[in-house]
Amino acid sequence: MQLLKLRYLQLRRDLSYWVPLIAALVFFVSKWVSEVSETYCLGLAGVSLFFLANVHLNRRDLNFLSKYFTRPVSDVFVNYNLLVLPITTGMLANGYWLIALGFQACSGLLAFLKIKTGGPKLVFIHKYIPAEHFEWIAGIRKNFFIIVPLFLIAIFLSPVKFFAVVCLFLFNSIFLSFYASFEPLVMLNPEGRSTEAFLKRKIFFLSKIILISNVPLLLTNCFFHPDIAWFNISFVVGFLLLASCTVYIKYENYRPNDELRFQIDSLFLYAAAVIPFLLPVTFYLNYTHKKKAFHNLSNYIDQ
Repeated sequence: MQLLKLRYLQLRRDLSYWVPLIAALVFFVSKWVSEVSETYCLGLAGVSLFFLANVHLNRRDLNFLSKYFTRPVSDVFVNYNLLVLPITTGMLANGYWLIALGFQACSGLLAFLKIKTGGPKLVFIHKYIPAEHFEWIAGIRKNFFIIVPLFLIAIFLSPVKFFAVVCLFLFNSIFLSFYASFEPLVMLNPEGRSTEAFLKRKIFFLSKIILISNVPLLLTNCFFHPDIAWFNISFVVGFLLLASCTVYIKYENYRPNDELRFQIDSLFLYAAAVIPFLLPVTFYLNYTHKKKAFHNLSNYIDQ
């Protein structure tokens, strides 16, 4: 399969020996969640399918695949089925055959989905989001029909133990995806700020949105489940560190009009949001990426 060969080369280049470790981690997380109850297993399947559908509908390479691959749909079908195998096997390990097979089938069928999600123009949005945060204007317009339902689901599930965190994890991840593209040089620093002020303002805006959208729902969750208040607090702290590090990673790799390649450090940062004992690692990564971002960005701003 053409796509499998391409993915193999990309994974070998970007992740190397991390691939089996990541697959094993996903398997154990899936197994652990499924062990709680059938409802949690079904929730895991729904959240995973939602995330995969969001990725599929926003892929930029589907047009390329349709033109240059012999069997693009079947290639994507096999690709998705292999991708979700660690999750499916975790469900099967707990005996949830029907849910696992349904999840596997639905994941493969996404390959036949050709609808593109495009949000409304939202011409009023520039009144509430400064022009310097253009990635938010473009990101919200593009993901509007995903952000709104997901946030409503998070509100509805805010009293449910752990489910609010799962929804907010996906919700916040969409926000962080806004920083995956490098803007043209002319749009980089229209306000003429220093490197330090530029980065601080970007991080402050992102952190403010995460706090405003997350804290009320997590407080509700803490009210119903005070025994996991510590987990909700570490989740917010982890995502604030992830937010700042996401900005640093973007601008340490900044090249005008380019795309950000996958960064292995992102796996640790996302994991730290739900695994509290990894938080010290995020503090260290935040420090190292900050230095690199200052060094690279100064070549474009402070010249």
